[in-house]
Amino acid sequence: MTNEKPQNEEMNNIKKTLDLGETINEAFEIWKKTALIGGLGFIFLMLILTMLAVTGIGYFFEADKLPELMRNFNPETLSINGMLIYFAIVIGFTVLISPFVAGMLKMAHDADNDQEVTFSSIYYYVNSPQFLDIVLATTVISLFSVGLNMLLKQLLPNTLGDIFGFVTSYTTSILTFIAIPLVIFKSLNFIDAIKLSCTRILNNFFIVLLLMIIAGIFSVVGIVALCIGLFFTIPFAYAMQYSIYKRLS
Repeated sequence: MTNEKPQNEEMNNIKKTLDLGETINEAFEIWKKTALIGGLGFIFLMLILTMLAVTGIGYFFEADKLPELMRNFNPETLSINGMLIYFAIVIGFTVLISPFVAGMLKMAHDADNDQEVTFSSIYYYVNSPQFLDIVLATTVISLFSVGLNMLLKQLLPNTLGDIFGFVTSYTTSILTFIAIPLVIFKSLNFIDAIKLSCTRILNNFFIVLLLMIIAGIFSVVGIVALCIGLFFTIPFAYAMQYSIYKRLS
């Protein structure tokens, strides 16, 4: 019999902190190495998702009625069955892109370790041993975030429900920000990855929030370049996510 603690419990007991300047600088250096390939990978992903969306929408709806449907669409006015379908679509979309998000993180990892950054990384985890835990982690996080958001909007008055729904949803995103990197780089199962992410982020919550805001602002700067540049600034968000993971893992 041994007195040693399990590895994930030992990791939970280690407190780590973030340095704002060092994290931003590291993320920027990683982004410089991944911007081109990551941008092309993101364009490839968007093309696939667009084709799937057009095919799916065309199957369920008539093309001439689609503009009016989109203009008047409001999830809060849906029936219970409609709400469940909407909920399933949101979760399904999130799960579908999760292995590709993991691929963007691999690009950041390769760049940080002076390895060649390749386009094939975008689908590296589709047939990997971590695939199931990547999907399960994404599903659990999405179910909790979207479900709680919708529940609060139903239970609370209009504006109050919107505010609390947004806050809880965004807080969930922050606390679980490094769950996927923990799955793919530390080989943790999805439950341990989510738990450890929450523990580590909680000790650095406001710094991580600020870093996420900075990454978001930088990512959307690409819009000024006729929107095309957006695809090449978005990889900065994944470089930031990897940098935060690296310093908190």
